[in-house]
Amino acid sequence: MLEKRTKLWRREQGFRVFKKRMVYYASFQTGYFDYYGEYHLPLHWFELAKEHWAQVYKSTGSPCSCMLCQGERYDRLEYKRETRQMLRELME
Repeated sequence: MLEKRTKLWRREQGFRVFKKRMVYYASFQTGYFDYYGEYHLPLHWFELAKEHWAQVYKSTGSPCSCMLCQGERYDRLEYKRETRQMLRELME
């Protein structure tokens, strides 16, 4: 069993898991009407996989739709600045 675990095997397993995550994520999508009244169909899983924001799902454990999991980077320094600015505005 261990001799089968090569770099190619790991790459295939990674793609298998990524595909499963994309299929799972695509199953929650529904069609929607945009501002102009046009109806848009939900994306297929392989169309989702090509999207830039979906690339983070290659390395995350579970797909979800929160801002942190969609590829948004948590910037602690920026968070501190925003909090400091909000506190200053409240004190004035």
